[in-house]
Amino acid sequence: MGTLLNSGDQLQASQGVKAAVSCAGSPPLRVPPTQIYPVSYFCGNSNRTPLRQPEQIDSFPGGNDSTIPYLITPRRGGLLDDTPTLRWNPISGVTRYTVRVVGSGVNWETEISGSEVVYSGEQVLQPGKVYSVIVEADNGTSSQWDEGATDSGFKLVYPDVAERVRTKINDIAQSELSPEAQALAMADLYFEEDLVSEAIATLEPFVKAGSTTVQVYQMLGDLYRYSGLNLLAKERYEEAIALAASEDIEGQAAAQVGLAEVMVMLGNPSEAVNLLDEAQVNYQQLGDSERVEALQQRSLTLADSNR
Repeated sequence: MGTLLNSGDQLQASQGVKAAVSCAGSPPLRVPPTQIYPVSYFCGNSNRTPLRQPEQIDSFPGGNDSTIPYLITPRRGGLLDDTPTLRWNPISGVTRYTVRVVGSGVNWETEISGSEVVYSGEQVLQPGKVYSVIVEADNGTSSQWDEGATDSGFKLVYPDVAERVRTKINDIAQSELSPEAQALAMADLYFEEDLVSEAIATLEPFVKAGSTTVQVYQMLGDLYRYSGLNLLAKERYEEAIALAASEDIEGQAAAQVGLAEVMVMLGNPSEAVNLLDEAQVNYQQLGDSERVEALQQRSLTLADSNR
């Protein structure tokens, strides 16, 4: 089980129970039994704890028209693999897609019938250079029509960065966390390193396997929202809210805030205000007055702009 924590949370492991905390960018740390520890005891040197409070600045346009083959991954940020899997939104009735990767020294093209293809690597991607994926469907639609297309480029990270990240990922893989908790810790590390596509690829298999862990869906919502994939973010946040119900108030509140910002990007600020109001109620139950005040201000701003 993987639970995302806030910096103000406290931890206590019962005698005989194994518990570990994975801070952003660091391998898991064992929680000693019986004593109470604040999360800051383990993550005091980290600039960000694993629980991300969704903010307006994490929102980007795009991924809001299901009739075009908008790019899903790789999209925004870095990659570890120089032969990435390219994925895009499948269009009903389309049988062929033309896919291009363009950028420094690369002008690669292929045709395919499905909605994903592995980049061959014949034309080598250079670390630090930005590349774009362009997908054109046989019905004339293009990924370039996506509102976020101009900001969807990706780049291969430098070898020293890749080595450092892989070392940390291996540390997590060797930990005693459950497979799902390991995946959440890995995804958080990838997000910290701006390797968003790697984080998505780590978590989506758990969705396909029927995961009932709120944090898996919440983090995917965050990742898709940051990537400018707002319809996908909406779907994952809604699943997180439904799973949380009354059993995970904090998880539900965080997903409500994320979904609110997605609704703004999808042109529905009134629904965003409703979601922020619901999140405020949840944070009030948690005694988080600072968060309540911040959401009140955001609600007022949206309400004013909608008049």
